[in-house]
Amino acid sequence: MSDLITPVAAFALGTALARANSCTVASTRRLVIERRSDWLLGLLVAISWSGLTLSLFALAMPGRTYMPMQMPIALPLAAGGVLLGVGATLNGGCFLGSVRRLGRGDLNYLFTLAGIALAMAVVGRLFAGGSPHLAMAHGIANLRPNDSIAWATAVFAPIAAYGLWQATSRRRETKLALIAVGVAGGVVYACNPDWSYTTGLARAVQGQLDGNQSSAETGAVALVCGVIVSSALKHEFALRRPRLKPALGCLFGGALMGTGAMLIPGGNDTLMLWAIPGLTAYGPAAYAIMIATIAVLMLAWQRFGPEPGNRARGSKPSG
Repeated sequence: MSDLITPVAAFALGTALARANSCTVASTRRLVIERRSDWLLGLLVAISWSGLTLSLFALAMPGRTYMPMQMPIALPLAAGGVLLGVGATLNGGCFLGSVRRLGRGDLNYLFTLAGIALAMAVVGRLFAGGSPHLAMAHGIANLRPNDSIAWATAVFAPIAAYGLWQATSRRRETKLALIAVGVAGGVVYACNPDWSYTTGLARAVQGQLDGNQSSAETGAVALVCGVIVSSALKHEFALRRPRLKPALGCLFGGALMGTGAMLIPGGNDTLMLWAIPGLTAYGPAAYAIMIATIAVLMLAWQRFGPEPGNRARGSKPSG
């Protein structure tokens, strides 16, 4: 069943990403530079809807719903969060923002993927038993106790309801898109947490691709296709050839992001749509460190020099 659900849900996630302010870098920049927290609050809405979706799947399909297992909050996680923040800032977009920009035709972000793959190839060799990211994906805890699901509902339902009220009463397309990001993300992670393009890149560079994981790779392709189709329908798709300075920023930023994702484990896409909604302790910790790092860099560049990332190079942020 997951062979069908994964690409369909991933495509839906891609179409929603193209219309949502879902980039952590752009959202943090909006808070630091413009003193507006609405985009970060929107990310919390997406997280909450993903949490509700995971809980519903866990109740409806006990023993068949994938939930993240707890990981230790230790130095590697903190280092990973910092690297995610620095890398995403240099890159001009987080994992989700990079897919959005690439799907809109900005080919500089192909170098982000190259940087992530390079980092995973190098860092993966440092772990004799394989990367921690892959260990997490394959060592999944199944259904949580019912009281854990009840806690998830209590935590996420009010925020999810607030997001739905904003989307319907004020007719905000971006809020509806964020809800769709949360629901689609929750579905795809509940059925196949190995689906993401970062996990696919990790398997590819370590020579672990096989026919049994085809739905995961299909999901990654479907995600990008969803962004392309949605952007084209809104007449926002335009090919942009790589330029040296942005491409180098994407390459180095992607390498740092990939390293951070290996250490946590998981990129901010996994943190937002699986680890935090799955009520892990490490998810909020790593994500908070990432956001704090981005905020510190934004404040520093605001005061002492030009802002990093693609906005400083003459283009709009990835949000």
